[in-house]
Amino acid sequence: MNSTDYDFSQDSPALLSIGEVLVRLRDEFKDISISKIRFLETNGLVAPERTPSGYRKFSLVDVERLRYVLRMQRDHFLPLRVIKEHIDALNRGLQPAAVGDVTPKAPRTLVSTEAIESSNQMLTVRMNRLELMADTGADAEFIDQMVEFGLIKPDSHSYFSVTASAVVNLAVTLRGFGLEPRHLKPVLSSASREVDLFAPLVKSTASGKGANAGAAAQELTLLLANSISALHALLIREVIERQK
Repeated sequence: MNSTDYDFSQDSPALLSIGEVLVRLRDEFKDISISKIRFLETNGLVAPERTPSGYRKFSLVDVERLRYVLRMQRDHFLPLRVIKEHIDALNRGLQPAAVGDVTPKAPRTLVSTEAIESSNQMLTVRMNRLELMADTGADAEFIDQMVEFGLIKPDSHSYFSVTASAVVNLAVTLRGFGLEPRHLKPVLSSASREVDLFAPLVKSTASGKGANAGAAAQELTLLLANSISALHALLIREVIERQK
């Protein structure tokens, strides 16, 4: 099952009653019932909103989550514990582990640097430490060194972004040439100085009074980051050519 078959990343303004959910699911799942949906809710596989009077209200994302759970039960006989792990992976922007596999993975289309630069999904993909190791092929010691030297940083929930995955992949490649994480600290320092160059511009744009100030600041950040990255690469090439 591909994660793109289900979109758990965006909330929908449409809220449905439990009866309306049954109508949407009954064509595919003839034995679906209110008690079944309540059972899945009790086990943490779906969390509908509640009205002040206590009635359940389901978003379209909730419906897709239920559809996924029911298919995994029917087609693969997976226990709820495993399905819940799949749901957690999908909620974090990962592809769930294939049936018989063990570890969720980042979507392949997000791993390249070019895709990361142009995709907002880099903000939503979150991997735990074991998933990052599986996605990059790096061992635990290497990941610990990357964190120790500040090359990647987990968030407050100990998750890593897809950007961190791409950084680790590149660091693994450089390790093949004898460069360990400790050798890459100057690269991080350079990147920090480059960000300092345009940070005031972005801050000024973000503080604007327009309703789109935040979006404009994000767009400016991407534009400046890409331009400086391109300039950095060209200057490295220029320095190499001068040394010939």
